[in-house]
Amino acid sequence: MFEEWYLNDLITEKIKATWKYTDHYLLKLIYEIMENSGIIGYLDSKTTIELIIEKQNYSPNTFKAIKWMLDRLALDGYVKNEDGYYVLTDKKMTIKTEEIMNFVDKNVPEGKTAFRMLETMAGSYPSFLKGEKSGVEIIFSPDNIDMTGNYYRYDLYYNVHNICGAKILNDDLEKRKNPNILEIGGGLGGGTIQFLKQRIENKSGMDFNYIFTDIANKMLRTTKKEMLTISDNLTGFEFKKLDFNEDLLRQGYEENSFDVVWGVNAIHVAKDLEYTLKQIMKILKPGGVFLISETVRPEGNLMIQQEFILNTLLDYWNVKLDENYRKTSGFLSWREWKKSLESAGFQKVETVPDMATLEKQYDNCYVSVIRGMK
Repeated sequence: MFEEWYLNDLITEKIKATWKYTDHYLLKLIYEIMENSGIIGYLDSKTTIELIIEKQNYSPNTFKAIKWMLDRLALDGYVKNEDGYYVLTDKKMTIKTEEIMNFVDKNVPEGKTAFRMLETMAGSYPSFLKGEKSGVEIIFSPDNIDMTGNYYRYDLYYNVHNICGAKILNDDLEKRKNPNILEIGGGLGGGTIQFLKQRIENKSGMDFNYIFTDIANKMLRTTKKEMLTISDNLTGFEFKKLDFNEDLLRQGYEENSFDVVWGVNAIHVAKDLEYTLKQIMKILKPGGVFLISETVRPEGNLMIQQEFILNTLLDYWNVKLDENYRKTSGFLSWREWKKSLESAGFQKVETVPDMATLEKQYDNCYVSVIRGMK
């Protein structure tokens, strides 16, 4: 049902045609970080990440970020990785960021926020590596918060997560009467805003009880303020704190009380994914669904651009791994998501649309909705 919509209307031809420009832009930014931080000098001969951290006096918490950047350069042949020893190749960096931005300004202005976000992070990376700023301080600083909000709510390349999740959620709600909905890890409200917009556009009505949650009060206030620019009728919405790494019943969320629990790009940072999924299972009604819209590792490019941003956040990679369904930190593949939900006891676990079908037609599908039933 949703496969054709996904390939034509969600991941549009404009996105497919211009995605490579964000990738080229990021490669140039990474190379400049290597030069500006002095890391590039160590790569004239074989070196390890541990040695770079030691010589530069960086925190061990920078390991994932440095490794990701080196591996990304290696993927395009600028660096060679020989059993954990990295060295520069003869390939020269010829990408010109000015030419890319001129193209974006003329052809993809609605995607410019992604480029601004990458550029801002790159400019702050030396401070992050030296321990002067954390990822949270960079991403959510007063100077950057508006840009960050626009990126996670409306950017051409990121907003597909919000649109897709909200569409599948609204499709599910058509089968329910006065449902209780819980959104977890709502952040800056991109998914919630799309949900509300789609309800208004489709004249679907507001006969639901919707609890928007996040761990930070600031996110609750910011999201409510943004939603009020779309509608002054938020009577069906509540805004409450929730930490999905802790016992949900002790936080005041009742057992068997929600028809739908959902989230957009949040649950992958659960410290213990199996524990969190079982907590969610408790608060779902029998027949209720858990539905997540997530960045997934596509067949066409296993290194996802967002990780350049997210590797600066401790919560992104400091998680419990599992040999069966979570072998690496950060984003999971859609197959790993299916295994993780099934392991936690969910029934009828599926991807919506069917990712197995989509990947045969387009191997860079990077967003998926995963759904399981109690």
